[in-house]
Amino acid sequence: MKKKYLILLLALALTACGEAQTEVAETTSRMKVNVVQVQPTQLNYRLLLSGSIQAKDDVSVGTSLQGLQVLDVKAEVGDWVEQGQVLATLEQSQVQSQFRQNDALLQRAKANLVSQQSTLKEAEATLKRYQQLIKTDAVSHQELDQQRAKAESARAAIQAAKAEIAQVQAQLDDSRHQRKKAEVLAPTSGIVTQRLAQAGNLTDSNALFHIARDGVLEAVVRASADEISVLETGLVANVQMLDKVTSGLIRLISSQIDSATHTAKIHIALQEKLQVPFGTPINAVVQLPEMTAQIAVPFSAVNFGADGNHFVMVVNADGTVVRRKITLGEVS
Repeated sequence: MKKKYLILLLALALTACGEAQTEVAETTSRMKVNVVQVQPTQLNYRLLLSGSIQAKDDVSVGTSLQGLQVLDVKAEVGDWVEQGQVLATLEQSQVQSQFRQNDALLQRAKANLVSQQSTLKEAEATLKRYQQLIKTDAVSHQELDQQRAKAESARAAIQAAKAEIAQVQAQLDDSRHQRKKAEVLAPTSGIVTQRLAQAGNLTDSNALFHIARDGVLEAVVRASADEISVLETGLVANVQMLDKVTSGLIRLISSQIDSATHTAKIHIALQEKLQVPFGTPINAVVQLPEMTAQIAVPFSAVNFGADGNHFVMVVNADGTVVRRKITLGEVS
């Protein structure tokens, strides 16, 4: 925080005497001194914080397929990718084999259904003929009942074949879905900020890529608890990075203090879209709200005693100068 003014909490009230920079010389025997009238002063504070450029909305990209080898990586850090774009391809032999197996099962199930439908058609035709023959006693009631049972059995077999087809179709759809997963797709459009996928490595539960949604970056700085106490959302911050300077507004102050660093994250929304690398170090100068110091004097008016005390010289109404002990307040 830059220091320009000194706010004083006086142990004894200072008496305002004369205009600023007025020379006091009642007699030629007295020393001439310059005086400053004590008065309220408007002070502007700025807070310097450091951090880096981060994604406003970080999207983690991974795969649910575990233990598959990464065959090819098609996106690099800094690339703009569209939603649905292939970022990497995985080894597909296992899922492809399962897909072919389920497809073969489906074809057999469909063939079985056709066979059962043919059996039912034949059984119903025979049953219809027996129903006519029973009228002339050409067939017995037992034979008619047996044929009726065959038709019912054929109908049941058709229902079972249809159920089998539905089950195998579901397995095939899942295999097709798993095969599609062998292509790692971008779930959103944006800028690739991290590429963790390496050709030849096996997939696990960790992310393969990170994407800044819509390419929106922001400045993330850290502030101590004391610094957070004077910050608020909406404050203006000048963000300095590399050879660039841009302005921004504090959009979010994290309520979580890191136990190791005793700091919290401050998120600054940038006013312009930047083309800078993810993680670029930055400094942010935050303009704090203006405050009024009821008693303030220039820093040069303060004397420092050998005992560690501070004092100023005060001109009384009769023109005499006395030493007055003070307690220092904020220095700006």
